[in-house]
Amino acid sequence: MKVEICHNRDDWDKFVYESVHHEFLQSFVWGEFQQATGKEVLRLQIFDQGIVVGQIQGFVHNLGLGMKYLYMPRISDQRTAIRDQILNYIKDKFTFVRVEPAKGFGLAKKFEFESKKTKCRQPQHTLILDVTKSTEELLAQMHSKTRYNIRLAEKKGVEIRNDKDADIFWKLNQETIDRNKFKSHDKKYYTKMLEMDIAHQMTAYFDQTPIASYILIKYGDTMTYLHGASSDQHRSIMAPYLLQWQAIKFAQEQKCKYYDFWGIANIASEAEAGAQCFHNFCWQEDHRLSGVTRFKVGFSGEVKSYPDAFDVIFSSLKYKLYKVVKKFL
Repeated sequence: MKVEICHNRDDWDKFVYESVHHEFLQSFVWGEFQQATGKEVLRLQIFDQGIVVGQIQGFVHNLGLGMKYLYMPRISDQRTAIRDQILNYIKDKFTFVRVEPAKGFGLAKKFEFESKKTKCRQPQHTLILDVTKSTEELLAQMHSKTRYNIRLAEKKGVEIRNDKDADIFWKLNQETIDRNKFKSHDKKYYTKMLEMDIAHQMTAYFDQTPIASYILIKYGDTMTYLHGASSDQHRSIMAPYLLQWQAIKFAQEQKCKYYDFWGIANIASEAEAGAQCFHNFCWQEDHRLSGVTRFKVGFSGEVKSYPDAFDVIFSSLKYKLYKVVKKFL
């Protein structure tokens, strides 16, 4: 086996589409988007007798002091041989590699490098909706309050448009940041994202004024609700409910099999202290995604959970220095 850097989109995406899991974070176009926002991208393909047998895309993060790490999100390949080829290729180039597996990464087997569990950057739990069902079936499995809010927004005259406009999204995003007190990417990030051919934007209007907007990613057989923003105005007309429903129907129009709500709070049992339950689903009420989780579970869907993220450490000394410095940043 040998490892080579890939620069060709067709060669890269051919392998992705032939795999069982279509993770947009591992797509060539997502790498191009990351490059456009300033990230260095590393795409590695593993060849065996001239045939691509595995590949992994990662994003380089410079830490200063001569240190950098490689971030590899949603890695699906579980084969130990592929894992070892990748790690041995990059071990002299980085302080560590941060892996967020879509499935296991073979750490249960003999492993020559030190590894430490770390926090996932991407949502570890999500809801996946089967959109091969009819609209009648999808409506029937929603919570009654969700159906009511969709119809309320329709009755109030909310209009949904499918047009890309980064300025609209950014204005609504600033209102959302101020209201919910969370961190956000800058405007350039969303502008570049919407330039991708796999990105779509849907916006809810009331009296010709945009009051909610979503950025969706269509890749493979899945439509992902990646980013959402809404106005402080006209919140009583429930525009986000109608917007979410129209996004689900748009996924059907695009011949998707699945709609990914992209992130919910940590799962809990009904008897667990601090659990909140709604529509046959329970989660940790104090989680930062608690509010949006209640909104999403009203549409129904199956829970999908990803394994823990971990750092594979190539230089223990530099890694310890990174952890010390990080505490003061």
